[in-house]
Amino acid sequence: MNIKISSRYRLVVFAFLMSFNTALIVSGVITFINTPSTKIFLNKWLSNFILGWPLVFLSIIFIGPMVNRLVNLLVTDKP
Repeated sequence: MNIKISSRYRLVVFAFLMSFNTALIVSGVITFINTPSTKIFLNKWLSNFILGWPLVFLSIIFIGPMVNRLVNLLVTDKP
């Protein structure tokens, strides 16, 4: 069974997946740099990720379309 989401939700699906991966990587790296003990790393990483993910998601939802328009102004279709 192949279930797909309507294209009208494309931005939300993109923001969800992109924000998840971005928040996971950035929170992991920053937590690793600032955590002296690997014993508490996973707990801190999880709490930092939970805090950061909604912020990244909302940033992509609200700022993403403006960035996309700016990119369209800066980039040409001609090779």
